[in-house]
Amino acid sequence: MKKNHLLIGVTFLLQGWQTNGQSVSVPFTSDQWNKEGAQSSLETFLGKECLLLTSGTVFLKGLQMQDGIIEADISFSRQRGFPGFTFRMQDTDNGESFYVRPHQSGNPDATQYTPVFNNGAGWQLYHGEGYSKAFSFKFDQWHHVKIDIHGRQAEIYIDNMQTPLTKVTDLKREPKAGSIAVYSGGIPARFANVQYTIKTPVIQAALPVPATGTDGLITKWLVSNPINNNLFKNKKQLTPEIKSNLTWTTQVSEPSGTINLDRFTQPKDTNRVMVTRVTIESEIEQVKAISFGFSDFVTLYLNDKALYSGRDEFMSRDYRFLGTIGYFDSVFLPLKKGKNELWFVVSEIFGGWGVKAKLENMEKIELR
Repeated sequence: MKKNHLLIGVTFLLQGWQTNGQSVSVPFTSDQWNKEGAQSSLETFLGKECLLLTSGTVFLKGLQMQDGIIEADISFSRQRGFPGFTFRMQDTDNGESFYVRPHQSGNPDATQYTPVFNNGAGWQLYHGEGYSKAFSFKFDQWHHVKIDIHGRQAEIYIDNMQTPLTKVTDLKREPKAGSIAVYSGGIPARFANVQYTIKTPVIQAALPVPATGTDGLITKWLVSNPINNNLFKNKKQLTPEIKSNLTWTTQVSEPSGTINLDRFTQPKDTNRVMVTRVTIESEIEQVKAISFGFSDFVTLYLNDKALYSGRDEFMSRDYRFLGTIGYFDSVFLPLKKGKNELWFVVSEIFGGWGVKAKLENMEKIELR
């Protein structure tokens, strides 16, 4: 029995060595693809044998790729949808994602990289350089997509680009081997010629997070458990009863100051409110400005009293507003001498659940 186990181990080792650095093509006729729950069919389109995926996700069973190159062809019509690819997929609720928005062809958000944590795609938290990029699509034609993944970075190419369309300098999930998936994103999409090349993982240190308070940036928070929206509905004052429903963990933001709350949820959790809190210790009684961003709704409480309420969900400002996060809002905090407790009660619909905040300066205050 021990001899058999040794032979099996050596076989797996040799298989891994043989695929490392070599391109592997996986046709959609292969039973390596898990198509359960997806609506799909095989066909030939514009000379390519392909998978027509009308809904759902299809992924490779058993593949463990951390670093390497993914290449595939994709075709779609001009309609609102989000077809794309998942890499380093841990399960159907967790991975790194790149997708296209056919209805935004030529616009700055025509393409998108986003991490997915616990079924929460955080595209509202990650926009602009390194995340979203303009591209003009050819509809009902083939586009070639190449994703080169190494360490905490990735370069994404479309068609015959010599330089990447998007260079992701900070993949948001911890590097970990996983599978590859294609998904329809709500519209029929065709995929062909999927291949991958596994490479030796690159070890890179995570980008440093500034110490909390650096230039006013809050990077260390107490974060609550997810709770029901009704707990804070129409509440202008925090009470012991409200507080008794909360448990807290200390969490650190990303280097930008954004804290992605989907990291601390469960995929099937229907509670859509979380609280981030920080204590501001002031040497004197003073008024201090704070700028902040959130997705999708927020109520601020200072020393148990409601101070501000805002909404930044998808299309809340105009028909093109994506609900993206930024330092777009600000209030003046009337700080008393001593400890001041600031709460951000953040609720979410979809597209990214998070908050970020920055004080105007750190004069005569400390963050606890």
